[in-house]
Amino acid sequence: METGQSSRSNDRDNDDGGDVWAKLVPNDSRYDTVEIRSQDSVVCSETMKSSPEKICWCEISGSPDHESARIRNLSSNAIIVDGTVVGEEAVDIKSGSEIISGPEKGYLTYTFQVIPTQNRDVDEKKKLKISLDVEHAKCCICLNIWHDVVTVAPCLHNFCNGCFSQWLRRSSTRSHDPQKSVVCPQCRSIVHSVGRNHFLHTIEEDILQTFSSLKRSDEEIAQLDSCASIKPNLVLGMKRKYQERGLHQFQVMKAVMWSFHVLNVMLK
Repeated sequence: METGQSSRSNDRDNDDGGDVWAKLVPNDSRYDTVEIRSQDSVVCSETMKSSPEKICWCEISGSPDHESARIRNLSSNAIIVDGTVVGEEAVDIKSGSEIISGPEKGYLTYTFQVIPTQNRDVDEKKKLKISLDVEHAKCCICLNIWHDVVTVAPCLHNFCNGCFSQWLRRSSTRSHDPQKSVVCPQCRSIVHSVGRNHFLHTIEEDILQTFSSLKRSDEEIAQLDSCASIKPNLVLGMKRKYQERGLHQFQVMKAVMWSFHVLNVMLK
C-alpha cells in the first residue's frame, strides 16, 4: 500500500472514496501527506521511522459539515493526541491537533488539518467543465444571454422566457385561428412545444457569474419577468388528440439533451 492512501482507496479509484476533506501532515518531510476522504476514513500509513511497514492505525470521522472530527485508535498500541494518551476510546480533534502514531519515541508525528470549505468547492468545480461559446447562449430575439431560458421543440432553439412569451402573443394577435402554427423566431420551423430548460438555466447562471459585464439591469430583468408566461410545458398549434404525443416528444427531447450533457462531462 502506498504512503498517503487509506486502506480501501488502494483497491479502488481515489474518487470512489469520496471527497478529500482533511489530511494528516507528517512533521518529517520525508513522508507523504495522508489524505482523508469522506467515505474512506481509515488511515493506513507508516507509523515508525525505523520500519517501512504500513498499518491501519486509526479512523478519523468528520462531522456532517466536516468542520470537526473524532479519531479512534485501531492499533494494538496507544496513540497520543495533543499530549493525551488514547487507548480504544474515540476523542475529539480539531484542525491543528498533533497526533503521534504510537506511545514511544520513534513513532511518526502528524498534524491534523481540515481543508477549508472554499478549497473543496473549487476542487469540485474543476471536475465539471462544460465548454460553451457565450455567443451560443444568447437569445436571438433580444441578443442577450438567456434569462429564464426556454427551449422549443423540435428544433431545440433557446430563448428568454419573456422574449418568447411576447413572440407568442404577437403571433396570436396576427392570426385569429387557434390552430395556426407558431414558428421558431430563429429558424422559422413550426414549433410543436416549448418548456423551461432547467439545465440551461444553470449554465446561464454560471456564465453571468463568470462574465458579470453581460448581466442586465434590474429594470430589464423585471420587465422580462413581467412578460414571461411559460410555466409548465406548453403544446402549440396542434389539435387536442395530438397534444399528448407532442408533450411526450418534448419530454423525450429533454431526456436526450441531459444524456448528451452527462456524456460530455464524462469525456472531459
